[in-house]
Amino acid sequence: MTTNQALGPQQPPTLPLNDIHLPEQISNLPIAFGWWLLAIIIIISLLLFAKYYRQNKRLNAAKNHALQQLNTHKNINANESLNLLKWAVMQYANRADVAKLYGYNFQHFLVAQLPSKYHSQFIALSTPAFEVQYQPSDCANSNNQERIDKHCKAAVKLWLQNALPIKALNIINTTQLEENKP
Repeated sequence: MTTNQALGPQQPPTLPLNDIHLPEQISNLPIAFGWWLLAIIIIISLLLFAKYYRQNKRLNAAKNHALQQLNTHKNINANESLNLLKWAVMQYANRADVAKLYGYNFQHFLVAQLPSKYHSQFIALSTPAFEVQYQPSDCANSNNQERIDKHCKAAVKLWLQNALPIKALNIINTTQLEENKP
C-alpha cells in the first residue's frame, strides 16, 4: 500500500475564504447635474407657459365678453350690435380716438383694423346697418330690419374674431374720411 492510498482521496488545500458580503447601498443623492438642469428647464418652461396663458387670457377678456354677449342675446338689433362693437374696440384702442368715430368713419376705422381678406365681407354685411343707424326705426319694414340685424350681428362677430386684439392700431384721419364719404 502506498502512502497515497492510506490517506484516501487527496483533497485540495483549503483557502481562507470569507462569506459573501453585499456592497453598501448606492445613494441616489447627490443627483447628477443633468437631472438638475432638466428640472430647471421644465420649471422655467412651466412658468413661461403660465405667464403667456395669463397674459393671453387677460388680453382676450373683452373680446370673449363681447362674443359671449352676441351669442347669448339672440335677438340683438343692429344698433346694439354696433354699440357692443364700439365698446369692445374702446377696450383695446385709445378711447378718445374711437369715441368720436360714428357712422361711415367708424366703419372705415373698423375695416382698417381687419385683415384685408375680410374687408369686402365685413363691408357687405355692415353697410346696411351703418346706413340705417341714425334713421327712425319706423322707416324700415320689419323683414328688412331683421335681415339688417342678422347681417350686422354676423359682421360684428366677424370683426371681433379676426381683428381683436388689435395688433397695430391703424388710426385714420377723420377729416380724410369725411372728404371720401359717398
